[in-house]
Amino acid sequence: MSDNEVRDETELDPIVAMAHRCYRESRDHSAKWRESAKSWYDLVANKQWDDADIEALEEQNRIPVVINRVARAVNAILGTQVSNRQETRFIPREEGDVQVNEILTGAGDWVRDGCDAEDEESDAFEDTTVCGMGWTETRLDYDTDPEGAVLIDRIDPMEMYWDPNAKKRNLADGRWFMRMKRIPLDEFEERWPDAGADLLSDPWEGPPDDLEARKHVYPQDAYNEQQGTAGKTHGKRHIRVAQIQWAEREPMYRVGQSAQRVSAKAFKKLKKKLDAEGVPYVKQTGVRWKQAFVAGGAVLEESESPYPEGPTFRCITYKRDRNKNTWYGVVAAMMDPQKYGNKFLSLIMDIVRSNSKGGVIMDKDAVDDPKEAEEKWARADGIIWTRPGAKDKIQPKPMPSLPAGLDRLVAYFLDSVHEVTGINLELLGMANREQAGVLENTRKQAGVTIIAPLFDGLRRYRKEQGRVLLYFIQTYLSDGRLIRVNGQNGQQYVPLSKEPDTARYDVIVDEAPTSPNMKERVFGSFIELAPHLLKANIPIPPSILKYSPFPSALTEEWQQMLEQSAGAPKPEEVQKIMQENQELRMKKDERMAELNMEAQKHQHQMQMEREKMQLEREKMAVEIEIARVKLQLEQEKAAAQLQLQQQQAQTEMALSEQKTNTELSLAQQKTQAELQRGDQELDLQRRKTEADVEAKLSSTGPGFEQAAERVLSKRKGKKRRVTLQRDPKGELVGAEIED
Repeated sequence: MSDNEVRDETELDPIVAMAHRCYRESRDHSAKWRESAKSWYDLVANKQWDDADIEALEEQNRIPVVINRVARAVNAILGTQVSNRQETRFIPREEGDVQVNEILTGAGDWVRDGCDAEDEESDAFEDTTVCGMGWTETRLDYDTDPEGAVLIDRIDPMEMYWDPNAKKRNLADGRWFMRMKRIPLDEFEERWPDAGADLLSDPWEGPPDDLEARKHVYPQDAYNEQQGTAGKTHGKRHIRVAQIQWAEREPMYRVGQSAQRVSAKAFKKLKKKLDAEGVPYVKQTGVRWKQAFVAGGAVLEESESPYPEGPTFRCITYKRDRNKNTWYGVVAAMMDPQKYGNKFLSLIMDIVRSNSKGGVIMDKDAVDDPKEAEEKWARADGIIWTRPGAKDKIQPKPMPSLPAGLDRLVAYFLDSVHEVTGINLELLGMANREQAGVLENTRKQAGVTIIAPLFDGLRRYRKEQGRVLLYFIQTYLSDGRLIRVNGQNGQQYVPLSKEPDTARYDVIVDEAPTSPNMKERVFGSFIELAPHLLKANIPIPPSILKYSPFPSALTEEWQQMLEQSAGAPKPEEVQKIMQENQELRMKKDERMAELNMEAQKHQHQMQMEREKMQLEREKMAVEIEIARVKLQLEQEKAAAQLQLQQQQAQTEMALSEQKTNTELSLAQQKTQAELQRGDQELDLQRRKTEADVEAKLSSTGPGFEQAAERVLSKRKGKKRRVTLQRDPKGELVGAEIED
């Protein structure tokens, strides 16, 4: 901190200076944790790639694949918490039997039910699972209820700042806590109308919103941005208000035999009276918690904390990083396996997408028409005519294989997402194997045991928050209002009243009867014990119905009926019952003999029923086997018929092709015969003509012989042309011969 900052702090109010100093210390201490926490939340919310990686993948035309297994593990933990909810009971410290104070315990349940505390705490528990810290605030609200309503709200962990020196679980040793909240300007002016205008500026160091990372390295960068955005409206204006609670040591006195705690201011007024009466007292130093609201350079409110013995901000923590003194959740261990699994999946998809998945390598002269070959290559019924010897000129494209072991790496990293946390498949409900129910429950309990420290933090939080809630009920709600209490006499409404004689209570956290797992275990054990309890004449308490899986309305009605029927008998009724018991003892032996005979008869009947059921099962099994065999035979018959039809179709196609070939052969033979016959006729005609010419030559002169030779020479030079005639199907139907 610079000298200017020191001088500025000396000019500020001490509370403002303390708030600024605490804010800076916690901000610097938790800066890296806040940055990591945002990445953990992104991981659960399916944003598992950095912006730089996404831009690089888009430049390479690759797909940022996300297979989110982190959310599955987080949901399994949250489901376990919801199924094992806890309740808080208050036991007064007084002599005698240890009994739960039904009114205060019922008031606590009534308050928690009215403000949906279970849901708010489940949200805070989810924050603990993700980033290692979950926060709630217990406060009074007079907007919803003019008489004052106690609310338990979940707080965003990014709004909270805490003592950097706190090391205990749930920050139990923290000396101060601060919530930095952005309040709209109109709401701010309505709540603090006397605040000065100088509060509109932001005196806190860092960016306007700590949920965003710092982006200004040099002061001039921030100045240039402010100048560029001057005069522009950015929506509704907000003011950052710090709500800080801190512990302050102050003198106090313990007065009287009961060592009652008295403040120094009150002791000054009582001192003379105590000395006169000889009441003993001793001076001590106590711790009282204060609260203030700070905005800018001024204190808006300053008062004692609503819970003077501690903060109303309560934290749930998981694991502490000893070197950094920060906290982390389950998601931190799952980050690297999840991201590497996504990267390997993206790599595999890029290899499959960018490499060939079919096609051929072909010479240009392998086919007559390359365009036709391209169109028909992928068609199942396409015929591609190639040139002779083109077999070696056409080769399929080589299919590249994935790098060896790449698929195993993907499986390893994706399986490691839940293995690094110790959450097994049984806890996730995804054990795809046959195993006994006892073994599966044992493995499920082993998975719960691994994450037990997470639930231990929640249990400690419930104890700490229970003390705050008890103080609020006794201090702020004791006005005679009616609350619903579920006690020994069932549910009823009773007035809430203070108990001044009992000031200290033990807060006990136990599994709630409304928990599904708790109901299942307790009622299952009761079903096994009930016959033995009845046989030993041990009465069953009506409160066992709270743990039954029946609807609450039926349970309450049934419990009232049992309680009404369990009234104490009158003296004359007791004497009558004793006489009846004596008579019953005399008839006991006779009745026992009858019961033995009936039991044997019943056992015989049960044996016959079991044998009959066994025969029925065997008969049903035989019928199922027969039906299965029939179905198999029908399937085989259908397959044989299908094969026969295929063979018949193939035979018909072969016969048709053979018939076509035969007809074509006959037509060719007929044409050849006709050609041969024409040649023979022409040869006979030629011979006849030659004979006639010779005969005439012998009777005529040499001139005629030369003319005949010229005619014959012209005939010998002529050629024949044969034209074949075919029908549309390509079959031969005729031929024409021309000289």
